[in-house]
This record gives sequence, structure tokens and C-alpha cells, in this order.
Amino acid sequence: MPHDSDDIFEADNATREGRGPVDHPTMLHGCARAATAEETRYRIQSPNSLQRTSRIFALDAAAAEAMYAVTEDPWNDAHFLTVSKADKGAAELRLNHPDGSAADFLRELEDADVVVLLATDGSSEGAAEIIARACHERNIMCAALALGQGNADHSLDLVVNSMRRFARVLVVAHDEDYIPAMLTALRA
Repeated sequence: MPHDSDDIFEADNATREGRGPVDHPTMLHGCARAATAEETRYRIQSPNSLQRTSRIFALDAAAAEAMYAVTEDPWNDAHFLTVSKADKGAAELRLNHPDGSAADFLRELEDADVVVLLATDGSSEGAAEIIARACHERNIMCAALALGQGNADHSLDLVVNSMRRFARVLVVAHDEDYIPAMLTALRA
């Protein structure tokens, strides 16, 4: 196929007389047809009405402090929990609500659709593994947020490495302002 010097307009050039079909992806303007009135009838016109039942776990004390800053925001059905002790299995995982009352780990997961792990140091690998295994057994999506909070890069690497194996989605943030953005994106 002959090419003009302005390859960005290749899709337009293919419609000119003597040109064959384009054999590579089109550029940005190639989606213009999807914006026609005829094509809009295939789009879903209502917003996504499904709310998620979320469980947010702070795996260490600094992550708990960052989490407490957003617990008062209006969330759909999000439960905020802090890990106070992680022993050998799910039955040994000790959790608390922000008000200090105890929470039952397995009961918290019963209706959960998504779990978010928050950590600021690499000391919480055991808790992350216990939570992630329970999520995997129940088909619950497990996401993680590694909070840098001014830590050196090697400290942040420890946090990332402690959660990498256990989360389907792992986000690295340098401050706690990203927590509400991530929870909103996950429809918490």
C-alpha cells in the first residue's frame, strides 16, 4: 500500500480513490463513527448502579492513621478495619473497627466484594497473606495500596514486596491523599 508522508492521516487516505483498506490500527479520529446517533443506541444509558461491599484493612499503625482520616467520608458499604495481631491463620487474625471494638475476620468477608489492603511498612506480610488467601477462597478481589508517606525508596520497596504476591491490583502512592481516590475508583 502506498504511503503519504502524513501517516497520521492514513485512515483518511485509505478512503481516497485508488487506495486500498487500511491494514493497521487507525488513529484517534478513527473512533468518530462510534459517536454517531446510530451507534449510541447500543450504549448503556444508565449509570452503573451496582455498589460494592468493601473491606479496607490497615495492616500497620501508620496505615491505620491514614485510613482513619477517610472513615468519616460517605462510603456505600465500606468497613474499615485495623489488624492488631496476625498469627497463623484466619481464625487467629485480630481486627478492630475504628472505634476500637473487635471485628470477626470471617464474618467481615461474608458479604464483601472487594478488599483493600493498606500498608506503610514491610512488617505486615503475614497479615496480607492471611487476608489474601481468604479472599482467594471466596473469589473476592484483593487490591493493595502501598503508602510511601515520605519513606525512602528502599523502604517503599519493602512495602511493595510484602504485598505483591497477594494483591491482584497493587498501587504505590507517596501520600495518604490517594486512599479516597482509590476507594472511589473501586466503588467503595
